[in-house]
Amino acid sequence: MWEDLKLIASRFFETHRTRKQGFIVGLVAGAAILTFGFFNTVFAVGCGLVGLYFGAKLEGNDDFIDKTLERLNRVRSDKFRR
Repeated sequence: MWEDLKLIASRFFETHRTRKQGFIVGLVAGAAILTFGFFNTVFAVGCGLVGLYFGAKLEGNDDFIDKTLERLNRVRSDKFRR
């Protein structure tokens, strides 16, 4: 019986990769919500997404820091202009 279940599960996960990934993400999210609570989990995921965004920008060749400083200078100069 256990061998049949293992065979069915292995065939399912071999043929449905995105379902496997969704299943694992769902398990991890459910465990995090049960362990830490909903809002703490949402906060942690949000921080991870912000870090992913900035990491992707810094990894690229578009000089993210220079563009950000340029925008800040523009905003600051417009705000304090008389």
